[in-house]
Amino acid sequence: MPVFFYLAVLSIRFIMKNKLESFTEFTSALYPHEIEYLLSIQQFQKEDNLKILNQINYNSHNPKNQLSFNKAIDKRTYSYLKNWISESLEKTNVDVYYDWIIGVEQDIMTDRIETHHEKRLLKELENISPSSYYFMKFFRVLQHYRDYLIVRNRTRNYAIINNYLEQNKNNYLISQSLNNKMNEATEKVVFKKILIAEEFTVWETLFSEIYFNETLDGYTRYRAVVRLTILYYTNREFDKLRNVYQHLDRQFKTPVFYSKRILANYYANRAMMHSKLNELNEAEKYGMLSIRYKNSDYLFYLANVADILLRSNKAAEALEILIQSFAEFKKSGNFYYKIGFAVFYIKTLLANQMIDKAHDYGEIFLNAYKREIFEFRWHLFFTTYISALFRAEKYAKIASLIKRYKLVSKEKQLYGTAQYIPFIQIYLAASEYMEGNLSQELVKKQIMQQITDLGQNKFRHRKVLELLQNLAFNLPELMQHIFKELRIQVD
Repeated sequence: MPVFFYLAVLSIRFIMKNKLESFTEFTSALYPHEIEYLLSIQQFQKEDNLKILNQINYNSHNPKNQLSFNKAIDKRTYSYLKNWISESLEKTNVDVYYDWIIGVEQDIMTDRIETHHEKRLLKELENISPSSYYFMKFFRVLQHYRDYLIVRNRTRNYAIINNYLEQNKNNYLISQSLNNKMNEATEKVVFKKILIAEEFTVWETLFSEIYFNETLDGYTRYRAVVRLTILYYTNREFDKLRNVYQHLDRQFKTPVFYSKRILANYYANRAMMHSKLNELNEAEKYGMLSIRYKNSDYLFYLANVADILLRSNKAAEALEILIQSFAEFKKSGNFYYKIGFAVFYIKTLLANQMIDKAHDYGEIFLNAYKREIFEFRWHLFFTTYISALFRAEKYAKIASLIKRYKLVSKEKQLYGTAQYIPFIQIYLAASEYMEGNLSQELVKKQIMQQITDLGQNKFRHRKVLELLQNLAFNLPELMQHIFKELRIQVD
């Protein structure tokens, strides 16, 4: 009897341990904004439920100092809480809603909509307002449903649907018109056609007015904030972006924009913003949050995190994260992201003093994806690959590579844009000096002139300072002279 009792106790402990491990894993994947939203809607009668939810919140904000869950609490409490969290988040998840509404639309268009879907569609008339995230999609599905009803002479439901469509028609047309305007503007922003302040102001005003207008549907507003992000990045207006994100942060504690996908995107963008502002602790915090969730943008988020870790002198961590994600890298068809990943892999290898491996990988990647590199991110790739070659003291190869692909003339075409930084020209001058083709005075003069031409932009000067620090590995004496002359500009 004691043996059976002992085994039973062991069995219970094993089950409880597994339950708590499963619960801990589940809660570790929750985002801070999700938990804050859950805290705002909870109405628990049972004290243990709120105690556990507060602990989840603490652990979420302290990932390196998490508290273990109390094993003395009944496992059914943990099961209940896990189900409640999942159901509560699913109810407000705009991606889950989109999947449902798309399915209903397909059923309507193929004449196979079932009664329970029709009942829910009618019930949603009370829930979906012009400010709901997928109001526009819901409106279009109702238009299809109205056509479905009228040919079947179902006058009662037809009247209800038609009334909703007529009442909300103006809101729909306004959102549709604003989305059309954004589509037009996006081409100019993404393809970097904004060159004068007046144009920047026009698009900034349009996107800001749409995003901050809380009477509009969430989908339209979120499209506007994404475009504001691109606009501010293109023009290096990171302080303005901070103001937008402070507002957006509060919105994410409500059900307005909620989905894992959207939150991951927000965390990644916010990480980049803090990185550009040189706020590396905040950048790392948001960057690590962004890679908890794997979606089609995961490689982009990952490269972002690697960059932040490198700048925080955490090269070993950066390399480990990238190596663990090679499976995602290989299967991705997005070459913009693949090039970004490859670039930060090379940078991470260099930071870990794996110089030969870095330039070998750069050469392999160039040979495999030459066309895609020039189509998407040639300047980023070549400046990184050339930095690896420079560290390996392959100066003649650098000069040959730059001349073969006419990289100096391509770089000069960027002059006058917010993206212009003369990395390739500086590397070429330094390589020519190391090959004995330029005197020390002449190379110093060329580099100084390149930096002076950048003006007083802090971001660009910081990037050039990083480049000069890389050159100092091979040219310590020359760089020391340049640092002395540039002290006022780079401090």
